[in-house]
Order: sequence, then C-alpha cells, then structure tokens
Amino acid sequence: MKEKKIIRSLQSLNVYDINSFIKYVRSPYFNVNSHIISYVELLVTAIKDQKTDGLTNEEIWKHIFGKEAYVHQKLLKLNSDLVKLLEEFLGQKEYDQMVSLRTNLKLEGARKRAIDHLYNGILAETIRLQKLEMNQSSDYYLKKYEIEKNIFALKSENEKKNEKFEIEGELNINRISDNLDYFYIAEKLKHFCTLLSWKKMYELDIEMRNMDYILRVASEEPFISIPAINLYFRMYLTYVDSEKTENYFELRKLIKKHIHMFPADEQREIYSTALSYCLDKTNKNVVEFYKETYEMYKEALENSILVVNNSIMVTTYRNIVGIALRVEEFDWAENFIHEYAQFVDERYRENAVQFSLARLAFYRKSYSTVLEHLFNVNYEDVWYNLNAKTLQIASYYELGETDALESLLQAFKMFVRREKSMSNLRKEHYMNLIKFTSQLIKILPRDTLKLQKLRDDIQNTKGVVSKPWLLEKVDEMLLKKR
Repeated sequence: MKEKKIIRSLQSLNVYDINSFIKYVRSPYFNVNSHIISYVELLVTAIKDQKTDGLTNEEIWKHIFGKEAYVHQKLLKLNSDLVKLLEEFLGQKEYDQMVSLRTNLKLEGARKRAIDHLYNGILAETIRLQKLEMNQSSDYYLKKYEIEKNIFALKSENEKKNEKFEIEGELNINRISDNLDYFYIAEKLKHFCTLLSWKKMYELDIEMRNMDYILRVASEEPFISIPAINLYFRMYLTYVDSEKTENYFELRKLIKKHIHMFPADEQREIYSTALSYCLDKTNKNVVEFYKETYEMYKEALENSILVVNNSIMVTTYRNIVGIALRVEEFDWAENFIHEYAQFVDERYRENAVQFSLARLAFYRKSYSTVLEHLFNVNYEDVWYNLNAKTLQIASYYELGETDALESLLQAFKMFVRREKSMSNLRKEHYMNLIKFTSQLIKILPRDTLKLQKLRDDIQNTKGVVSKPWLLEKVDEMLLKKR
C-alpha cells in the first residue's frame, strides 16, 4: 500500500506508546467505533511483521468489513478518524504528565459544579504538589497564577457573607498578580534570548515590544530573585555585552545552582547559550575558555543534555573531541569517541569516528596512525576533505615525507581553487596554509633571516588555517639554529 500518514506515525512510536494507544482506542470513553479497533490492530501487526508495503486498501477493507462492498471514501474516513484519535492520544499522554495542571483543572471542575465537599481535598493536594514541584521555569508561575485564580473564585459572594471573612487576610489578589508578573517577565526574556540567538546567525529585522520595561524590572527586586528571570536576564547580557566575561561566569553560577529547576528542553536552550558563548571565545583563541568549554561540555553530557532521543549532532560530537584535545584530555577524548559514537546518525558515524581518531593520533604525535585513520574517511563531504587534508599536510611534514607533502600541496591547491561551495575569503585562508607550508619546507634551517621573515609573515597575515602549528614549526627551526 502507499505509505499512509498513520503508518509513518505509528512507526515513530515506541512499544510502550503503541500498547497504550491500543488500550486508548479500545476504551469506549475515547472510541465507540469497533472498526477503528480492528484497523489499528491490523496496522500494528503489519508494522511488527514489517509487512506494511504489501498491505493493500482492499485487504484492509476485507479484514475490517468482511464481504461488504468496497467504498473508498468510507476507508478514507476510517483512516482520518484513526489519525485524529492518535493526535488526541498524544495530547492525553502530555496531559497525564502535567500533574499540577490536572489538579488545577480538578479544582476548576469542582468549583464550576459547586461540589463544595471536594474543595478541601483538592486544595490540600494542590498545596502538597506545589511543595514538591521542582520545575520553576516560567510555566511554573503560570500554573501558580491559575491555581491562585481558582482559589480566589472559590470565595463566592455567598461564602463571604456567611463566614467570618477578613478581606486583607483572605483575598489573594497580590499572589495572583505577582505570579502573573513572574510568568510574563520570564517568558518575555526567554523569547527575547531566542530572538538574540537567531540574530547571531541571520540578519533579522525583528524587534520585541516593551523590552526596555521588561529589562529594567527584571534587574530589580523581587524579580531578579526569581531563578527563571535571573537566569534569562544573564543570558541576555551574554548576548548584548559579550566582552564582559563576568556576565558569562555569573550565568555559569546560576546554571550550576538552578538548572535542575527547568524542564529538559529549556535546559538544552540554557546550555546551548553558555556553550555558544564559550565556542565564540575559543574560536577567537581566548585560551582561558579552552578548559571552560571542555568543562561545560562534560557537565552537559553528565546531565544528559546533548543526547536527545538517543542522538547527538555530529557537529557537537566533533566539537567535543576537538576541545578535549586542545586541553590535552586525550584519554577522556578517546573514551568519548568510542562511547558516544552509537548516538551519531549512522549516515555520518564512520566519518566522524575515523576523523576524530585521526585528530587524537595527531595530538599524541602518532603521525602514521593519523594517515591510517584518514584513509578510512570518505571525502565526499567538503568539510572532511578540507580538514583531513589539513591534518595530512601536518602529518607528512612531521614524518619528513617531503615528496608526498609537495604532491599533496599541489593537489590541495587545485581542489581549493575549484571548490565552488567555498567563499573567496575561506579559500584565501587555505591558500595561505598551502603557501606558508611550501615556503617552510624549502627554507634551510641555517637561514635565520628567511625563517624570521616567514614567521613575521605568518604572524601578520589574517586568516591562516593551522596558524599556531605553522608558527610552532618555524620556532622549532629557529631554536635549532640557536
């Protein structure tokens, strides 16, 4: 059969969700159509047996309706109804996880139906859950606002007249208002930080209204004492005033102290901001941030932030290896390469692992091993082609393979010139590496003047791939002369 949306959707569920969905469909509260039950059972069996490709509409019809004449529109309607049931099931699964929301809705349901004798029990449950609540993101204050609003509504005019009611002691207007303010300010800051992160990557002509007011009150008490507000305010400062590293380090303290108070998706956004700041600094060769970036990555891994749905982005995988090597954590890097390879998309895994092992071998000065791993890298990806060639150049030089190096430099020069996906500026950076390496292998060690001039040229040229390595090699020759 032509693959239907319902097939693709069911295939995306894990075995526990599949079993729960079947129970959901069988429940007369959610579904009274027995044909849908037969339909979903048929599809689940076909998925388990991997036989969905051979399942025709006619076979589906016969399984569900027997000898009744085939009506295509009726089958389409059945399919549509099952899709809607699946969508409602997914919503129900999310609702089941929202304990505070369910309790609040119970309170609202009892109030609307004036079931007075349920109030105290639900209120006690509400108070108990609030004490146990770990999530203190902006949504936490929205829930508190809704709860306080419902509690306020319970105080009907009739109740106020028939009990000893002290207005100042009983009305919770300020708690309602405060929680709404906390939610609004934290949520605005969160979205503002998202906008600023996008503006770093793209030229966006988008502004958020009322941010001057939000930023002013967020920096004052009592708002700055609210973890969600304080943390997002510090994130904002790292975007707009990145030169002040104290903004980052204050954010770092807040992450350590409060990160457990946020749901997983927000934890990832928070860590992403901190890591982005660190990577900007390392890319500018701010040595202080090499170790800091490494520690941030380690912490994010320990808190299960970077592996999402058993998957880690290949760029993240490579970045982690790179920064670990920079701070000479070779054993840790090797363990990471092998342990986390399983989470890299299978399409990119072999290249990522082999290239990472080549980099590790280079830092360990095992240059022959570098070449062995690079031999297993597929160069169809331009990123791997460029970076592997860069490693090969350095490895041939370290091994004293001058003929192989000269041949590689010529071939690499032709590749860079012809590669259409590279900008002219990027091409220039690689051509500088080729030019300076070619000069380096032609200078005699005793020719101090030429070596010093080469060093000055490398140092004063902006945009040189492997610049620290080139300077290191020139310095080694100068020291030998002395």
